[in-house]
Amino acid sequence: MMSKNKKFKAELKTVEDLMALPVKLPWELEEDILSRLPPQSLVRFRTLCKKWNSLFTDKSFLNNHLSHSRPQFVFLTNSKIYSIDIINHNSNDPTIELHELPSSDIPNWDTLMNFTTIITCDDLLFYNFRSWENNTALWNPWLRQVRWMEFEINHFFVFGLGYDNSRPEKVYKILGYFPSHRKVPREEDQRVVVYDCASHTLRVIDKPKEYWPITNIAKKSIVSLNGNLYWFACNFETHEFFIRIFDFSRESFKTFCPLPCKKNYHIDEIHLAVFKGDRFSLLKQSCLTREVGIWVTKNRISNNNGDDGESVKWIKLMTLPKSYLPNLYCKFDRMSYFIYERTLFMCSGDDETGVACIYIVREDMCKKIQIGFGIRKCCHCVYTPNLISLP
Repeated sequence: MMSKNKKFKAELKTVEDLMALPVKLPWELEEDILSRLPPQSLVRFRTLCKKWNSLFTDKSFLNNHLSHSRPQFVFLTNSKIYSIDIINHNSNDPTIELHELPSSDIPNWDTLMNFTTIITCDDLLFYNFRSWENNTALWNPWLRQVRWMEFEINHFFVFGLGYDNSRPEKVYKILGYFPSHRKVPREEDQRVVVYDCASHTLRVIDKPKEYWPITNIAKKSIVSLNGNLYWFACNFETHEFFIRIFDFSRESFKTFCPLPCKKNYHIDEIHLAVFKGDRFSLLKQSCLTREVGIWVTKNRISNNNGDDGESVKWIKLMTLPKSYLPNLYCKFDRMSYFIYERTLFMCSGDDETGVACIYIVREDMCKKIQIGFGIRKCCHCVYTPNLISLP
């Protein structure tokens, strides 16, 4: 595995060669070469040339660079923050490379690890403490940008982040709730609210008729896509599972689509993730057989206020034997995963030791790589690194 210094020197030589060429390359070719470099390199190189510095703020270049980027894991421990890059995705011996990220941008994360979550919202990271901290943040670690959002409300539980996708500019909103304090919660006790990050206002909204709409099942596998939030829900009378949506444009709940597979109630593990940037993948592990099935949506999920749920078609991508992956049932820590080129990349704790590992699995191979040494307390999510500035 190439060391960080050697890798940086190789990238630096590429840039120096570009600048020293006797015949100037066409600007389109030069731009294309730069768009394929990792963000940590581009951040360093932007000071070398005014033209490049301007380029790195150009929207079309940023989108092109994002299209070349591959998903990584952002991984927080009690002492460090890392991005975990997968090297040689398609080889028979893929490895991982850890890049330490600046930890000073996020205060108190190391002492509040048990009460911290990170998820993605399009191209940004959404970083959240528990309710008593009364703040949450958007974060781009490669640009070292953090935008804190504070609300003067006690015991406000954040569920997820989205935005109104019917407007030309993104206005971010937080979906949250005030929980019931009764031993046996009642539907009328749960107050679901939307916090507008621009106007700093809080609105209580109507809930669907289903009992307790924001559940522990939902919190384990919430996904943000095109400004809307998606998660698993259950009809408690029929025990049928489906995907529910919260549309931030209309500020309303809605049933999106059924699952492509049946779930044994409270037994099988199911996890939702974004696939190829604009689709969904679904991972199901049977508690009885430990077999894992993975489905993906055939077409992209559009942003037309979630009205295309009835037309969603799922494809069974692969089935993995029970010996390949750990038991995901009843794990305290949330797992995270992504699919790339018919390969599963998953971050989860080892069954025997509890130590965090990266699992790389496809039909012809299974590899488990331990992260660091003895890391147990951590939180993580899948994130595609980019140079997009915070709004």
